[in-house]
Amino acid sequence: MSARDRFAKARSAVLELAQIQALISTGGDDWKPESVGKSGNGDPTANRAVYNVDVWGVRLKELRDRESELLEIIGRVLVDIELVRGEFGSDYADILDQRYIDCLPWSQVELHGRKVKLSTGKKRVKEAFAWLDK
Repeated sequence: MSARDRFAKARSAVLELAQIQALISTGGDDWKPESVGKSGNGDPTANRAVYNVDVWGVRLKELRDRESELLEIIGRVLVDIELVRGEFGSDYADILDQRYIDCLPWSQVELHGRKVKLSTGKKRVKEAFAWLDK
């Protein structure tokens, strides 16, 4: 897999990870019992207990497994960023970090308090990817 593909995958992983961690932290509060809108048990505590036993335990394991996969993808790219930092310096690494880990659009990428020109940013990313692919 090329560096460009790895970094694009990491960017997607960062976005997905945020969603998964939000679900984990809320205990899966996006769930509604199947009986919503139907007559039946109106006890929210009972409904939550059913959910915790029947659904959340399985879902939590799936989410934790996926979280681990995403963290591994992101971690490998962070190692690549540090390799770039050692070879090209902090400016190159900071651009990669802002674009692919912080998921910033080019219009928000900055170095030393100044916006990075699009052409400069793309050139540095291209150079870093070419070096990583060697």
